[in-house]
Amino acid sequence: MIDDVRTGRLKAPEESALSVIACHREGNDSLLPLRVAAVELLNVLRPTIAVSVFVAFAAHAMHEFPFCLGPLQAGYARYLEWFVQEVRRYYPFFPAVAARVRETFEWQGLRFERGRRVILDLFGTDHDPAVWSDPEAFRPERFGDQKVTPFNFIPQGGGDVRAHHRCPGEGVAVAVMKVSVNFLVRLRYQVPSQDLRIDFQRLPAIPRSGFVIADVTPS
Repeated sequence: MIDDVRTGRLKAPEESALSVIACHREGNDSLLPLRVAAVELLNVLRPTIAVSVFVAFAAHAMHEFPFCLGPLQAGYARYLEWFVQEVRRYYPFFPAVAARVRETFEWQGLRFERGRRVILDLFGTDHDPAVWSDPEAFRPERFGDQKVTPFNFIPQGGGDVRAHHRCPGEGVAVAVMKVSVNFLVRLRYQVPSQDLRIDFQRLPAIPRSGFVIADVTPS
């Protein structure tokens, strides 16, 4: 698609991500290499689609835990923040992320050799009873007094996004979730009979039926 825009075979709106990235020029007035431009376009598309999984989880939570609806419908910004963060803690977008050790080091008696593949347990960390009170309960209020650090709350990777293995789109994901929840709570809809069990055997681990709604009208 990048190549088609550059050669004129495809017309894209000037303000679109496709057009902006395809036509972007570096300081030396050269276009981005084709592969780099394609990757940058995917970097726009991939997280946009990925956040839809969190939106489905939020809808699932409102259905499964209807006690959350009152504060959300009332428009309490603080509760909305808590709710979105609890969705991210409770639901496993990915159960773990993998990386390779850059430099050999030791930590808590363990030696990590350079080049070794390591796994960061996202789901386990966000459900660790040593950190989270009653971790299997969906309780947004926990974020009112829970001390959150870059290492105990890691739904999209751990540490500092500027230096560690953490998703740089995390802030955008949270913002999109808030907008989506505010939209959903202002609708009336039915949830048809479907399989809403979470399939932990797939990535991401979404409900088996997705989350289907019907008879949608403004509230």
